[in-house]
Amino acid sequence: MLFVSLTLIVSATYYVSVAKIQARGKLLNIAVAKQNMISFENSIESAKWSLGSSIIYHFEDSGGTFKCYPASHHILLNVTDNHFHSIVFNSSVGRVTYELPPAEIMVYSFYMKGDRRALINQSTSSTTQLHLTPSTPAPELTLTYRPLVTIAETGYTQGKPVNTLRLYIINLNASETITAQGEFNIKSTCTSITSNVQTYNLTYQITSITVKAASDGTTDEVVLPVSSNTYGAILRIETLTCNIKLERIQGGT
Repeated sequence: MLFVSLTLIVSATYYVSVAKIQARGKLLNIAVAKQNMISFENSIESAKWSLGSSIIYHFEDSGGTFKCYPASHHILLNVTDNHFHSIVFNSSVGRVTYELPPAEIMVYSFYMKGDRRALINQSTSSTTQLHLTPSTPAPELTLTYRPLVTIAETGYTQGKPVNTLRLYIINLNASETITAQGEFNIKSTCTSITSNVQTYNLTYQITSITVKAASDGTTDEVVLPVSSNTYGAILRIETLTCNIKLERIQGGT
Protein backbone atom coordinates (compact mmCIF):
# COMPACT_ATOMS: atom_id res chain seq x y z
CA MET A 1 0.00 0.00 0.00
CA LEU A 2 2.86 2.38 0.91
CA PHE A 3 4.55 1.64 -2.45
CA VAL A 4 1.34 2.44 -4.35
CA SER A 5 0.89 5.70 -2.43
CA LEU A 6 4.47 6.78 -3.14
CA THR A 7 4.01 5.93 -6.82
CA LEU A 8 0.89 8.08 -6.99
CA ILE A 9 2.65 10.98 -5.25
CA VAL A 10 5.65 10.74 -7.61
CA SER A 11 3.36 10.57 -10.67
CA ALA A 12 1.31 13.55 -9.52
CA THR A 13 4.45 15.56 -8.80
CA TYR A 14 5.85 14.68 -12.23
CA TYR A 15 2.72 15.77 -14.08
CA VAL A 16 2.49 19.01 -12.09
CA SER A 17 6.14 19.74 -12.92
CA VAL A 18 5.55 19.03 -16.63
CA ALA A 19 2.48 21.30 -16.63
CA LYS A 20 4.51 24.11 -15.03
CA ILE A 21 7.30 23.70 -17.59
CA GLN A 22 4.80 23.75 -20.45
CA ALA A 23 3.12 26.88 -19.05
CA ARG A 24 6.49 28.61 -18.72
CA GLY A 25 7.31 27.62 -22.30
CA LYS A 26 4.07 29.15 -23.57
CA LEU A 27 4.68 32.34 -21.58
CA LEU A 28 8.17 32.50 -23.11
CA ASN A 29 6.68 32.09 -26.61
CA ILE A 30 4.28 34.96 -25.95
CA ALA A 31 7.13 37.15 -24.67
CA VAL A 32 9.28 36.40 -27.74
CA ALA A 33 6.34 37.00 -30.10
CA LYS A 34 5.55 40.32 -28.41
CA GLN A 35 9.15 41.48 -28.76
CA ASN A 36 9.21 40.29 -32.39
CA MET A 37 6.13 42.32 -33.27
CA ILE A 38 7.29 45.44 -31.39
CA SER A 39 10.68 45.34 -33.14
CA PHE A 40 9.02 44.57 -36.49
CA GLU A 41 6.74 47.57 -36.14
CA ASN A 42 9.77 49.69 -35.25
CA SER A 43 11.31 48.60 -38.55
CA ILE A 44 8.20 49.78 -40.42
CA GLU A 45 8.42 53.03 -38.45
CA SER A 46 11.95 53.52 -39.82
CA ALA A 47 10.73 53.16 -43.42
CA LYS A 48 7.43 55.01 -43.42
CA TRP A 49 7.19 58.54 -44.86
CA SER A 50 10.69 58.13 -46.32
CA LEU A 51 10.21 57.41 -50.02
CA GLY A 52 12.28 54.50 -51.30
CA SER A 53 13.63 53.50 -47.90
CA SER A 54 13.47 49.86 -46.84
CA ILE A 55 14.50 47.70 -43.90
CA ILE A 56 14.59 43.96 -43.23
CA TYR A 57 13.49 42.44 -39.94
CA HIS A 58 14.37 38.89 -38.87
CA PHE A 59 11.67 37.09 -36.87
CA GLU A 60 12.78 34.64 -34.21
CA ASP A 61 10.76 31.45 -33.86
CA SER A 62 8.12 31.70 -31.14
CA GLY A 63 6.00 28.76 -32.26
CA GLY A 64 3.28 30.73 -34.05
CA THR A 65 2.20 31.85 -37.51
CA PHE A 66 2.80 35.27 -39.08
CA LYS A 67 0.14 36.44 -41.54
CA CYS A 68 -0.20 39.56 -43.68
CA TYR A 69 -3.64 40.49 -45.04
CA PRO A 70 -3.18 43.41 -47.51
CA ALA A 71 -6.92 43.75 -48.24
CA SER A 72 -8.06 43.74 -44.59
CA HIS A 73 -8.77 46.52 -42.04
CA HIS A 74 -11.25 48.81 -43.82
CA ILE A 75 -11.28 52.50 -42.90
CA LEU A 76 -14.06 54.99 -43.69
CA LEU A 77 -13.35 58.68 -43.11
CA ASN A 78 -15.74 61.56 -43.59
CA VAL A 79 -15.65 65.27 -42.86
CA THR A 80 -18.84 67.05 -41.88
CA ASP A 81 -20.48 70.05 -40.27
CA ASN A 82 -24.13 71.15 -40.14
CA HIS A 83 -24.15 72.03 -43.88
CA PHE A 84 -22.07 69.53 -45.80
CA HIS A 85 -20.72 65.98 -45.70
CA SER A 86 -17.78 64.54 -47.63
CA ILE A 87 -16.29 61.05 -47.69
CA VAL A 88 -12.53 61.56 -47.98
CA PHE A 89 -11.29 57.97 -47.62
CA ASN A 90 -13.03 54.62 -48.04
CA SER A 91 -10.64 51.70 -48.43
CA SER A 92 -8.83 48.86 -46.69
CA VAL A 93 -5.26 49.51 -45.53
CA GLY A 94 -4.04 46.06 -44.50
CA ARG A 95 -3.45 44.11 -41.31
CA VAL A 96 -0.69 41.91 -39.87
CA THR A 97 -1.21 39.18 -37.27
CA TYR A 98 0.93 36.72 -35.36
CA GLU A 99 -1.13 33.76 -34.16
CA LEU A 100 0.40 31.94 -31.21
CA PRO A 101 -0.09 28.23 -30.49
CA PRO A 102 -3.20 27.35 -28.42
CA ALA A 103 -2.64 28.16 -24.75
CA GLU A 104 -4.45 26.97 -21.65
CA ILE A 105 -2.93 29.84 -19.64
CA MET A 106 -4.90 33.03 -19.13
CA VAL A 107 -4.06 35.76 -21.67
CA TYR A 108 -5.45 39.27 -21.25
CA SER A 109 -6.19 41.75 -24.02
CA PHE A 110 -4.00 44.84 -23.98
CA TYR A 111 -2.32 47.35 -26.29
CA MET A 112 1.46 47.40 -26.59
CA LYS A 113 1.28 50.44 -28.87
CA GLY A 114 -1.65 52.79 -29.33
CA ASP A 115 -5.19 52.23 -28.07
CA ARG A 116 -8.71 51.48 -29.30
CA ARG A 117 -9.38 54.86 -30.94
CA ALA A 118 -9.98 54.68 -34.70
CA LEU A 119 -8.70 58.23 -35.26
CA ILE A 120 -6.25 60.55 -33.49
CA ASN A 121 -5.49 64.27 -33.77
CA GLN A 122 -2.33 64.55 -31.69
CA SER A 123 1.05 64.04 -33.33
CA THR A 124 2.35 62.84 -29.96
CA SER A 125 -0.01 59.83 -30.15
CA SER A 126 0.99 56.76 -32.14
CA THR A 127 -0.85 55.88 -35.35
CA THR A 128 0.16 52.28 -34.61
CA GLN A 129 -2.29 49.85 -33.01
CA LEU A 130 -0.46 46.76 -31.76
CA HIS A 131 -2.41 44.62 -29.33
CA LEU A 132 -2.66 41.13 -27.89
CA THR A 133 -6.06 39.48 -28.11
CA PRO A 134 -7.06 36.26 -26.30
CA SER A 135 -8.67 34.83 -29.45
CA THR A 136 -10.08 31.31 -29.68
CA PRO A 137 -8.40 28.85 -29.88
CA ALA A 138 -5.10 30.79 -29.76
CA PRO A 139 -3.91 34.23 -28.61
CA GLU A 140 -3.20 36.64 -31.46
CA LEU A 141 -1.03 39.72 -31.86
CA THR A 142 -2.54 42.21 -34.32
CA LEU A 143 -0.86 45.17 -36.02
CA THR A 144 -2.90 47.86 -37.77
CA TYR A 145 -2.59 51.59 -38.45
CA ARG A 146 -5.12 54.38 -37.85
CA PRO A 147 -5.30 57.86 -39.40
CA LEU A 148 -3.88 61.04 -37.88
CA VAL A 149 -5.70 64.33 -38.56
CA THR A 150 -4.39 67.89 -38.17
CA ILE A 151 -5.67 71.34 -39.11
CA ALA A 152 -4.01 74.74 -39.50
CA GLU A 153 -4.80 78.15 -40.96
CA THR A 154 -2.53 78.46 -44.00
CA GLY A 155 -3.38 81.86 -45.54
CA TYR A 156 -6.16 83.84 -47.20
CA THR A 157 -7.86 83.62 -50.57
CA GLN A 158 -10.94 85.44 -51.90
CA GLY A 159 -10.96 87.35 -48.61
CA LYS A 160 -11.47 84.14 -46.62
CA PRO A 161 -9.11 82.27 -44.29
CA VAL A 162 -7.78 79.00 -45.72
CA ASN A 163 -7.96 76.03 -43.36
CA THR A 164 -5.82 73.07 -44.38
CA LEU A 165 -7.00 69.79 -42.88
CA ARG A 166 -4.52 66.94 -43.37
CA LEU A 167 -5.14 63.23 -42.93
CA TYR A 168 -2.12 60.94 -42.65
CA ILE A 169 -2.69 57.27 -43.55
CA ILE A 170 -0.38 54.23 -43.54
CA ASN A 171 -1.45 51.77 -46.25
CA LEU A 172 -0.20 48.16 -46.52
CA ASN A 173 -2.24 47.33 -49.66
CA ALA A 174 0.90 46.88 -51.79
CA SER A 175 2.12 44.07 -49.52
CA GLU A 176 2.31 40.39 -50.36
CA THR A 177 -0.20 37.99 -48.83
CA ILE A 178 2.13 36.21 -46.41
CA THR A 179 1.94 33.14 -44.19
CA ALA A 180 5.19 32.28 -42.39
CA GLN A 181 6.34 30.10 -39.50
CA GLY A 182 9.62 29.47 -37.70
CA GLU A 183 12.40 31.96 -38.45
CA PHE A 184 11.94 34.26 -41.45
CA ASN A 185 12.68 37.75 -42.83
CA ILE A 186 10.19 40.48 -43.71
CA LYS A 187 11.21 43.48 -45.78
CA SER A 188 9.34 46.78 -45.38
CA THR A 189 9.60 49.34 -48.19
CA CYS A 190 8.05 52.78 -48.59
CA THR A 191 7.03 52.48 -52.24
CA SER A 192 5.16 55.78 -52.65
CA ILE A 193 3.59 58.74 -50.90
CA THR A 194 0.43 60.07 -52.50
CA SER A 195 -1.62 63.21 -51.97
CA ASN A 196 -5.28 63.81 -52.76
CA VAL A 197 -6.70 67.32 -52.27
CA GLN A 198 -10.34 68.41 -52.07
CA THR A 199 -11.18 72.10 -51.66
CA TYR A 200 -14.48 73.52 -50.38
CA ASN A 201 -15.54 77.16 -50.63
CA LEU A 202 -17.79 77.70 -47.61
CA THR A 203 -20.05 80.73 -47.87
CA TYR A 204 -21.05 80.84 -44.21
CA GLN A 205 -19.27 81.36 -40.92
CA ILE A 206 -18.02 78.19 -39.29
CA THR A 207 -16.19 77.56 -36.04
CA SER A 208 -15.48 73.81 -36.16
CA ILE A 209 -15.43 70.75 -38.38
CA THR A 210 -15.91 67.09 -37.42
CA VAL A 211 -13.87 64.20 -38.79
CA LYS A 212 -15.48 60.80 -38.28
CA ALA A 213 -13.76 57.43 -38.60
CA ALA A 214 -15.17 53.91 -38.73
CA SER A 215 -12.92 50.85 -38.67
CA ASP A 216 -13.42 47.21 -37.68
CA GLY A 217 -16.57 47.98 -35.70
CA THR A 218 -15.05 50.98 -33.88
CA THR A 219 -16.25 54.54 -34.58
CA ASP A 220 -14.64 57.74 -33.35
CA GLU A 221 -14.75 61.42 -34.16
CA VAL A 222 -12.53 64.44 -33.70
CA VAL A 223 -13.81 68.04 -33.61
CA LEU A 224 -11.33 70.57 -34.99
CA PRO A 225 -11.40 74.40 -34.86
CA VAL A 226 -11.92 76.31 -38.11
CA SER A 227 -11.10 79.97 -38.84
CA SER A 228 -13.72 81.93 -40.77
CA ASN A 229 -15.10 85.46 -41.21
CA THR A 230 -18.31 87.04 -42.46
CA TYR A 231 -17.48 85.85 -45.98
CA GLY A 232 -17.05 82.25 -44.90
CA ALA A 233 -13.95 80.07 -45.15
CA ILE A 234 -11.92 77.90 -47.50
CA LEU A 235 -11.53 74.29 -46.35
CA ARG A 236 -8.69 72.41 -48.02
CA ILE A 237 -8.67 68.67 -47.22
CA GLU A 238 -5.46 66.85 -48.10
CA THR A 239 -5.21 63.08 -47.68
CA LEU A 240 -1.60 61.95 -47.52
CA THR A 241 -1.03 58.21 -47.89
CA CYS A 242 2.23 56.41 -47.19
CA ASN A 243 2.23 53.11 -49.08
CA ILE A 244 4.27 50.39 -47.39
CA LYS A 245 5.05 47.07 -49.08
CA LEU A 246 5.73 44.06 -46.86
CA GLU A 247 7.36 41.06 -48.50
CA ARG A 248 9.00 37.87 -47.32
CA ILE A 249 12.57 37.51 -48.48
CA GLN A 250 15.23 34.81 -48.22
CA GLY A 251 18.71 35.35 -46.87
CA GLY A 252 20.27 37.40 -44.10
CA THR A 253 18.85 39.99 -41.75
